[in-house]
Amino acid sequence: MEIKSRQHDDILILDMAGRLDTSTTGNAHDALVGYSKSGAKRILLNLDKLEYVSSAGLRVFLTLARLLQSAGGEMKIGHANGEVRDALESSGFNSLLKIFDSETSAIKSWN
Repeated sequence: MEIKSRQHDDILILDMAGRLDTSTTGNAHDALVGYSKSGAKRILLNLDKLEYVSSAGLRVFLTLARLLQSAGGEMKIGHANGEVRDALESSGFNSLLKIFDSETSAIKSWN
């Protein structure tokens, strides 16, 4: 599991790669909570290179979304493909979180 950060205006984009499963959720949780506490109000998770997400990984996404919401911010997900998108949709996360087909469409939705 790898997380790289970059900025697009006032949006913090987190590129996630690899597998988000029980063996990697602890580190991912700590990293994402750290980003939420850094003062970022808009975070976009780019999941283009995320190969797999378990139920534990989905809880990490929900934790980040709730932390941002309580601080007046918002999290969006972009570019979730294949198995990851299926996991988000079959678990009902697409009704809880804003999921976009691309990074560009997620960024435009903030404007």
